[in-house]
Amino acid sequence: MLLEQLVEKAAQPPRYDWESYYRWLYGAIAGREVSDIRFWLCEKCFSVNILFLPAKYGKCRGCDLLYLP
Repeated sequence: MLLEQLVEKAAQPPRYDWESYYRWLYGAIAGREVSDIRFWLCEKCFSVNILFLPAKYGKCRGCDLLYLP
């Protein structure tokens, strides 16, 4: 029963679209539309990081792990 509920929940679209929210938030702060942001989750410490393109790499703010887009 629990497994069936988890499978059904995984098939549903996510409740919140965090990427769109943060695009809107940074766009409101900057006073213009922001379209060149990439969010990534660090595989080592699981912190959410931001990469402003056209950067060649990103660095985790928690553990300094490098990210290559």
